[in-house]
Amino acid sequence: MKWLIVVFILLVAGAILGPVSSGNAGYVLLQFAGWSVETSVIALFIITVTTVVVVSLVVSLIRFVLRRGKSGGRWFGKRRNAKASRAFKEGQLALLDLNYLTALQCFEKAYKRNKEPAFAALASYSAQQQGELGKAEFWRSQAGKEFEQADQALTLKYIDSIKTSHPTKALSLLEAVLNQKPSSAYPWLLAIDLFKANELWQRLIDVLPALKSNTELSDTAINEIKFEAFRRQFLAERKVSADALYNYWRALDKSSRADSTIRLAYAAALKQVGDKQACAKVIYKGLKRGDVSIEEATNSDVLCANYPKLVEFVQEALKRNAQHSGYIRALAMLAYDSKDYSLAQRALKKLVDKDATASDYQLLGDIYQSLGDSQLAANAYKKALAAV
Repeated sequence: MKWLIVVFILLVAGAILGPVSSGNAGYVLLQFAGWSVETSVIALFIITVTTVVVVSLVVSLIRFVLRRGKSGGRWFGKRRNAKASRAFKEGQLALLDLNYLTALQCFEKAYKRNKEPAFAALASYSAQQQGELGKAEFWRSQAGKEFEQADQALTLKYIDSIKTSHPTKALSLLEAVLNQKPSSAYPWLLAIDLFKANELWQRLIDVLPALKSNTELSDTAINEIKFEAFRRQFLAERKVSADALYNYWRALDKSSRADSTIRLAYAAALKQVGDKQACAKVIYKGLKRGDVSIEEATNSDVLCANYPKLVEFVQEALKRNAQHSGYIRALAMLAYDSKDYSLAQRALKKLVDKDATASDYQLLGDIYQSLGDSQLAANAYKKALAAV
């Protein structure tokens, strides 16, 4: 840069001293696009040299900026990241205070500064908690596929938090999650609670296959859920009419009617509404076809003496095997149901001497109570409590 200044000074000095020493500075007339400028040779020369110097300086400055561009970009980038980080921390604090509106605004600001998917995911959660479902969906899309599972977890946590206060909204959000057919257990376990709480028994029946394949629930637990769901659904149909209940049962496919849990649930519903003859008939057909075991029938407390063929079936089984605990227990239950308390007592005494359960002692206590022997009834009840 110094040599430019030196050259500039020498040229200007020469341009001025030369014409002045000769006594003739000279003039120049410039015309362009209708404009005309008259100036001396000295002035024109000075303007020309000055223009060259200024252009050189500008070019040098541009080169300097370009050379420093990367470091400048890094500086601006660091500044944006710092602002995004501050907004992110403010959003986290707002979440801890359950101030979802402020959290949403902070995470939105953080994302504008730095397109980090995590910021978008947290913005989606905050919007959802705030009740702004449109914004929640927008920010969910910004978060991308890598946050789909995390977003689903946040959604399920939100559903769990509002399932009591806003059941309709919770159900709507849960259905959207279930429509994605999640492979994790939590959505399906949450579905059990929600469907039971809202008495959506048919919906619970519909998800039974998913419960079995996506959770670690035991077969016993699955069957308990199935029994309760079908029993309650049968009762709901019975509230409509007796025909509605029967038609619902007949509409089930053959494999479902042969399912012991479903048949027992149907029998339990019939007994609960007072149709004990139909209950006994359903159990008789199940036992005869081998769809239901005698142990399942006694444990479900669905044996009724109102159908003679069922009583005969149990008696015939005992003739073949007089020591069969299951059929002895069944005989006692049928005798008690028909108010033949002496026969019921004799049958249960055989079990008491063998391998009586708490339920057997409970029934024995009921029998003694019906016979008017309160002392023996009290003793039986104590044994029932001790056997639990």
